[in-house]
This record gives sequence, C-alpha cells and structure tokens, in this order.
Amino acid sequence: MKKTISYLLPFALFASILVGCSDDDSKGDNYNANYLPSIDASNLPVGNQPMTMFEDDENSSKMYDNKDRWFRVNQPMQILQKGKDSVQISLYSPVGLTDVKVYAKLANYDKRFLVYQFSKVPAFHRSFHQLPLVEGKHDYQLENGKTVTIDKIDGFSSGAIQFSVESSDPLFAKFKKIKSARLVQFSTQYHLNNPADDPNKYLPMNPVLAKEAITMIINFSYAISHPLYYDTFMNFDRYKREQAAAAGTEVNGALNWHGNADDVDGVYDYLTKAQIEQAYNTYIDSRTLNMAMVGGGSAWGGGALASQWESGYVTGHWVGEMSVWSHEYSHHSGYSHSSNLANSGQGGGQQEMLTDFYKYLISLNDLPFIDPDILKGYTKTKYLSGAYKKPVFKINPKNPFLVKYKGEGKWN
Repeated sequence: MKKTISYLLPFALFASILVGCSDDDSKGDNYNANYLPSIDASNLPVGNQPMTMFEDDENSSKMYDNKDRWFRVNQPMQILQKGKDSVQISLYSPVGLTDVKVYAKLANYDKRFLVYQFSKVPAFHRSFHQLPLVEGKHDYQLENGKTVTIDKIDGFSSGAIQFSVESSDPLFAKFKKIKSARLVQFSTQYHLNNPADDPNKYLPMNPVLAKEAITMIINFSYAISHPLYYDTFMNFDRYKREQAAAAGTEVNGALNWHGNADDVDGVYDYLTKAQIEQAYNTYIDSRTLNMAMVGGGSAWGGGALASQWESGYVTGHWVGEMSVWSHEYSHHSGYSHSSNLANSGQGGGQQEMLTDFYKYLISLNDLPFIDPDILKGYTKTKYLSGAYKKPVFKINPKNPFLVKYKGEGKWN
C-alpha cells in the first residue's frame, strides 16, 4: 500500500508558515488513503458557476476584458488562484480534455500533490472551485503514488500555491509540445476606429471569430514549435537549394535569412547562425499578442498586434493559407518589409516556407485541430460579414515538404 507522510500546518493565512513536516510510518503499509473524488466539469452544480466562454451570442465586451480573458498558447488549460481559498479553471480550446490532473506545490513542501482530478473538462469551459486544503484535513496523492495528509489551512496569500497540469489526453500531449509562450488576448484598442481615418481598418471581433482565432493560434504555435520547422528555419539556405532543385530552377530570392537593414546593391544583412537562433526565439517568446481583424485593403502587424481578414479566421487557416498571418506575425515579432522574414516578394521567404510547412502538417494530421467542423464557424452566417463554404483541404503534390519527406516527419 502507499506510504503516508504526515504534513502539519497551522491555521494561518500564509501557507509558508510551517510547524512541522516529517515522514510518518505509524500508519503502516496497510493504510487506505481517502482521496478526493474525481470531478466531471461537464456536470457541475450551479454553485460552481460553470460557464462556456465565447458562446456565439456572448457580449463581445467580455472577450475584450483583458483582465479576465487571456491565456498563454502553451497553457490552454489555465488554473488561477482566486482570493485566499478558491481557483478558477479555464480551458481555451475548441475541444475538451479528459483525465486532467491539477497538481499543487507549496513553498515549504518540495513535492507536488494532486489537488484536483477532472474526468472531463468541456471546450471553452470555466468554473470555480474551493481549495480542498481550506475545507479540512485530506489525503492527497503525490506524483510518486505515495500519500501525503495535510491538515486544514485557513487560506493562502496570492501566489502561495504553484499549480501545474498533467493529462493522459492525446490532445494535451500536443499542447505540451508547444514552445511558444505568447500571451493571447483581444483588445478594443484595435476595434475602435476613427471614421475620419479609415472606418474599415479594424473591424470588431465577435466570439465566433475569437474561437476560430484561438484555434488558429494554438495550431500555429504548435507548427512553429515543431522540430521540422525549427530545422528548416535554422537551415533556410538548404531549404532554398532543395526547393530550387525540386522545381528544376535557380534559387528564387535571397538564399539566407536577412534582417531589417535595406539591401545595398543586392547585399543584405544576412543573419549568422546565432542571429537566426535569436530570430527563432522571438517567434516563441512570452510577449503579448493581440489578435485582431481588419476589413480594409491591408492587414496590420507590429508591436503587440497581428491581424488578418475574416476569411482567414473562418476558412483560411483550416486549409493552410497562413501567408498573411505569418507576415503580420513576423511584423509583431519585430521584422519589417526589408527582411525576408516578413517579405514574400523575395522568393517567398518566411511566408511561403511557413505556409508550405503548415499545409504539410495538415496532410500528416499533425496539428492539434484539423477538422473545421469542430467549430463550424463557416456556417454561422449571423455573425459573419461574408458567405463561406466548408473549407476542404488539398495539398499540392509539389509542396517542397511533401517532396522531401514523403509523408514522414510527424512529431511523435
């Protein structure tokens, strides 16, 4: 049976105040731990305040509240402490998760213990849960399968508990592979236009489009975290030569990545390997990303902003048409039109390479979300300005990644 550790804490607001913590064998190997029951988040009592975020008819003001709606792309399952005795769980995903384990780590105890286990967490779910630590004395399972018994604690100061999430769900395994830590949000600053300037420069998002945008940015973040993408990014010159050889042509455009300095007589500021690594790291760092929608003749990106047209959110990303998004994301990451990291006129650059790679991942079924009927955004005409058909993906047999890898290279 599982060994039990007796972990004694006083009735104190600050969990860092410790009276004693010691191994205790007195309960013996036959001790039967009494763990807290698993929770089905799809069937919660009203008192838990369960809700579905981004319902189609939800007021957009909720989506624009950056203090309430935000997530990091590598942590779609979000656990936040609320007050001294509760947590808020939110899942920023168009598909739910099963077998979700939430571990807690206290500052004065060096082991993680299972504080919540959810059998199901629905798509875009949010609910609130009291910490069992403040309810009374309970047994908790450690990561190593042993048991820790923790006495009642009256409450916790902000940040006193570190939460982490694990799951056996295959979708969660894909989330875990995402290297990018972008903080994603939507903001009214990109939707309150000055009509005298350009009334169509930015258009309002709505929950239907926001769900598509969230789905897309998780897929995109997975793609740029992929080892095949990293290998191609770091060896762009090899990619360009292979692309030309497969097409039977000379290399089109710049052979190597170059930065923002304007070329002088065809001589660019070509990046060194160290600079290329740094450039890659700007794509996956932890800065804030505001996702917006435009309606005029141009999409925009730079600073915290990356945007595209409605069609890109509703249908484009499902068929791998990621050129515009890649372009604006590169601006958001600090690259200008003088760099082939954000210029498709120089032999395709990042826009073409990323788009071909993204389509190859779709063909391999190697993205977190592949099926447009997960959201059926294209059917929700009430919330769209255009008319759309169900996007149907096809890959060009001359796709350079398909030509080179021939269906291999899936991120196992």
